Amino acid sequence: MSLLYQLAAEEPNGLHFAGDINEVIWGSIAFFVITGLIVWKGGPPIRKALNDRTARIEAELADAKAERTAAELALTTSSAELPDAPAEEARIRTEATATAVKLREDLVAKAEAEAEAIRERGRTDVANRKRQAQADLAAEISRLTRTTAEAVVRDRLDGSSQTELIENYINQVSQMP
Repeated sequence: MSLLYQLAAEEPNGLHFAGDINEVIWGSIAFFVITGLIVWKGGPPIRKALNDRTARIEAELADAKAERTAAELALTTSSAELPDAPAEEARIRTEATATAVKLREDLVAKAEAEAEAIRERGRTDVANRKRQAQADLAAEISRLTRTTAEAVVRDRLDGSSQTELIENYINQVSQMP
């Protein structure tokens, strides 16, 4: 605030400048000297940087235009190389239908083969169970016949007949080689 009081306290010089005219003159000279130095020493690098930037942007635009042209050419080339879509779709559908028919036939043949194998296993299983049942039945009949025969023989044989049978058995066993 003191600076404001100093400037306000000074007398006007009549030229619409507040303060001392020497200060304005020396400040202006310093400003123009520094501005001249900046333009003299800094101007060429700034102009060169701006020109380089402009050239780089122009080169990038030219490259982008060339790439766009190449991309459009590649698009038209690849579009021309593509097969006719409806014809390609029809070909793919035909192949898919043929594959589906073949797959169905293969699955049906495989299912029929498996069914025949299951039937054959069933026949074999039935035959085996039938033989086993016949063997079990024969063994049971044999056991029942033996039990019945033993009971009948026991009831019909008296003590002397039993003794005679045992002695005959012992003699037969002793004569065996």
